[in-house]
Amino acid sequence: MKRRINIFLTLFVALIAVWPMASLLSSASAAPDARVTQAVWDELDARGQADVILQLPQPGLSPAYALPDKAARGRWVYDTLRVTAEKTQAPLVAELDRSGARYQRFWAVNAIRVRVDEKLLARLLRFPQVQRVSADETFPGVGPEPSLSAQAETGPLPWGVGRVNASWAWQQGVTGAGVTIAGQDTGYDWRHPALEQSYRGYDAATRVANHDYNWHDAIHEIDPHLSGSNPCGLDSPEPCDDHGHGTHTMGTMAGNDLASDAEGWPAAAAHPIGVAPGAKWMACRNMERGWGRPSTYIECFQWFTAPWPIGGDPFTDGDPTKAPDVMNNSWSCPTDEGCTPEKLAVIEPALDAADAAGILVVVSATNNGSACNTIHEPAAIYPKSFTVAATASNDGLASFSSRGPVSYNGVTRMGPDISGPGVGVYSSIPGNRYSSLSGTSMAGPHVAGVAALLMSAEPKLKGQTEMIRAILTRTADPKTSSQGCGDDAPDAVPNNGFGWGVVNARSAIESLSQEATISGALRDAEGNIAPEEGVAVGVYRYPSGEWVTGGATSEAGSYHFSVPWGAYIVTSQTPGQSSVAGPVYAVGGYESRADITLLPTRYFFPMVVK
Repeated sequence: MKRRINIFLTLFVALIAVWPMASLLSSASAAPDARVTQAVWDELDARGQADVILQLPQPGLSPAYALPDKAARGRWVYDTLRVTAEKTQAPLVAELDRSGARYQRFWAVNAIRVRVDEKLLARLLRFPQVQRVSADETFPGVGPEPSLSAQAETGPLPWGVGRVNASWAWQQGVTGAGVTIAGQDTGYDWRHPALEQSYRGYDAATRVANHDYNWHDAIHEIDPHLSGSNPCGLDSPEPCDDHGHGTHTMGTMAGNDLASDAEGWPAAAAHPIGVAPGAKWMACRNMERGWGRPSTYIECFQWFTAPWPIGGDPFTDGDPTKAPDVMNNSWSCPTDEGCTPEKLAVIEPALDAADAAGILVVVSATNNGSACNTIHEPAAIYPKSFTVAATASNDGLASFSSRGPVSYNGVTRMGPDISGPGVGVYSSIPGNRYSSLSGTSMAGPHVAGVAALLMSAEPKLKGQTEMIRAILTRTADPKTSSQGCGDDAPDAVPNNGFGWGVVNARSAIESLSQEATISGALRDAEGNIAPEEGVAVGVYRYPSGEWVTGGATSEAGSYHFSVPWGAYIVTSQTPGQSSVAGPVYAVGGYESRADITLLPTRYFFPMVVK
């Protein structure tokens, strides 16, 4: 008996001794997986389930920018992203199928949306392909519903349309014809008299509409913050606006209520509200009565990049040849509603995919002004967004317009890019009505409309997103800001209030008929001017490699060439030293600088040849 007691005491003491270590091991094994955001754990703790997005490795898209045209870029992006998603998602899809879970796959972002409990999440986290798990939370993407005021009396051209010189372009026969504008927003009232004839799905001759490839609804369920049914329903088979915001923004881009074959069109319309009334529009609803979530934004970006028909499969039925040329995004994810950039980070690859496919992505700068450093919400913070501030009719910066600089992913840069009319903007609202609204939401459509006019004047610009940005910014009416955001000097252009200034359709289009200038100087490896005379410099088209012009540097080591507008690579070479600079986006009537650094020849990899 005594021996048994001694054995028991020995075992008890041993257990006491190892208990702290066992506890630590247990605690360590239960530590939350770092790939899962805190919002997911919070939702699982509160509800036992969570709607999540599983993010997988994303391929680089830089090769798309070296392809010759928009068609090639769009096809390459679609095929590259789709093949990557199909391959890397396959093991997770098999697991989800075994679990009987309902899920939605994406390719624009290599991601899967699924509702999980802790057990399913634990199984999915065993797959090394899963890089990040974020919550598919909903946030208000736009402000309160616009008031459906009585139709205003007809009058002159809306001030914003006049300010951006759209009417001058119309007089030259440039109305946006041949260009497709897109919008993702609260939806669109396509039967509004100002929008019907410019909807790409509508045939005015037969008065029949085909919504395939022209409309997509990313709203598949009622937002948990809202009650009652949606006035448009879910998965609407035709364009519908459940809020009013989207209809107003599209009116500013392409609205006009006079038939395009009528005398005096478009200026003679009762409501000449659109900057580019000759353009055709397509659209996607990304918010449910003003509330959006990462998955709905991704779905719309994906559909625009390679549209598929109503009820089609995005992995097999996407057609990048039906993608738009420019896309407006008059929405954001407000930080005062708890939407930090981290919570919407999953959508950035989808925006990048659209840009790589040759779609100019116009984004409103948000309404957090007038303080500096107030551009801090997605999607205005993303480098590939063409971000727009708002101005009033006196050309002053709107008090609500967010200011830069923009700090994102450890990098601080100037922002916004450009400005457009955004105070008291008169445009369409649902129910065949019109109203004036204010916000950077109203400024973005002016810039998207001018981009459409520019591409209508020169179709070769389609797909050249960087070139379009360069033309629109350099030809904007320069505006200075005395606010000093980001240490702006009083005469600084660009600056963190207006960007490069107010967009101007006339200046942009006229630049296409003017010579551009590329100038620069030689620099050594330390960045100092290298005054070497007679160094051969060549200028080549990008990305084709076609030789354009060349010459030798001056005594000061500088060079200066006149070229047509376009994208170029500049090369220089001496015995033992060579360099490549660019691409340089040269704008007609303006000077573009491209200093070139001479490096040892062993580091030189020729990009172009004559």
